[in-house]
Amino acid sequence: MSENELNQDNINNPVVKSNFIQSDSNNNINGIEKNLLPIRVISSSEQTLCDQQIALANKKKGRKRLYWADCARIFSTVSIIFLHCAGNGCEKTLLKRNDPTWKIICFYNCITRFGVPMFVLLSGTFILDPSKPFSFKKLFRHNILRLATAFSFWSTINALLNIFLYKKNKPLEFFKLFVVGEEYLWFIFMIIGCYLISPFLRFFSDDILLARYFLGLCVFWGSLIPTLKNIFHSYNMKEAETELDTWTSRWHYHFTLEFVGYFAAGYHIVKHVSIKSLKVRLILYLLGIVDVILIVYLTMSMETKYKKRYSKDFRDNYTLTVAFYTVVLFIFFKHEIGKINFSERAIKIISKLSSLTFGMYLSHMILKILLSRYFHIKQEEFLGIKFGAHIGCPIFCLSITILSLLISYILSKTPYLKSYVL
Repeated sequence: MSENELNQDNINNPVVKSNFIQSDSNNNINGIEKNLLPIRVISSSEQTLCDQQIALANKKKGRKRLYWADCARIFSTVSIIFLHCAGNGCEKTLLKRNDPTWKIICFYNCITRFGVPMFVLLSGTFILDPSKPFSFKKLFRHNILRLATAFSFWSTINALLNIFLYKKNKPLEFFKLFVVGEEYLWFIFMIIGCYLISPFLRFFSDDILLARYFLGLCVFWGSLIPTLKNIFHSYNMKEAETELDTWTSRWHYHFTLEFVGYFAAGYHIVKHVSIKSLKVRLILYLLGIVDVILIVYLTMSMETKYKKRYSKDFRDNYTLTVAFYTVVLFIFFKHEIGKINFSERAIKIISKLSSLTFGMYLSHMILKILLSRYFHIKQEEFLGIKFGAHIGCPIFCLSITILSLLISYILSKTPYLKSYVL
């Protein structure tokens, strides 16, 4: 087809019109009409479709799923279940009867202390991203409402079990049991609190200097000061402990305490912390391992020194030791697990498991009590078979993990419940 025929086709096309621009203005003067360039004018419907496709592509590109974060969430969930299987009740019991396996249980307890802080880091990673649209309607009707309904559902179940199955409370106490909830449900209140202040945190989450200033305050007031208090308490430095308590009380400072530091740090690490040097990362991981060893050693030392006294002075959620351990592990997932090119099958499994983790957390303590009371499955027993807690705790954890996963999966397939209780 000749150029003239092509131009003519463009002109006669009812959908696609063509204009012609004269390439040389002197050609008009000389009456010579040549070198005409065809320009395709896109119809309004085509332009709209094109814009939609570009917007969709940019949206998908900007919101690529972080599968390493899903892996971290799954790992943290299992660690929390393991922590509660090797919890203070089990450790205290072994300490009281001078059972040497208490050291192994203490080790289990110490190495799983990152679980809840990791959950909070992951929560902040997504909700504090300023590039994602924010509205108070979504915050309250989606994020907070879902947490509130989840609390209501599981708190109701716990209250009914305490009244009618365990016979621990009277029916008239239902309202009190429902409102307060079981101890492990504190996590929901804490996350709701973080969500309530998230609109303020979003304002500076991409301001590196301001964000690091805020995190510095969190480290000082939220980790360093509590760690110093614990050290003074552990080594019977009563005068120093009293002076520090007096000094901190006079500040009346509460702005950056407890879990808000983890919540703000999650997004900051993901977006603004990139350690490209493998050597630096390996040194960081080595320090993390040393930190875990330090947690275990100091905790065992305290419990050996003060016999039969459970100590969490160096393994509490706010201590510098646990904070450092958690952040290093978070960086490991981001940099090392984040490099893995998962297969489509693996992605489906990881995504599904990740979506079930909250339900696993909410149901695991109910299962722990039921299995212990009625099925002879606990730290030192499995279906009537007796063994040491150092063997029983992993088996107990595995049993609860499988059953909580099954319950969460069933709820995820149940209409209405899947949207409000998981």
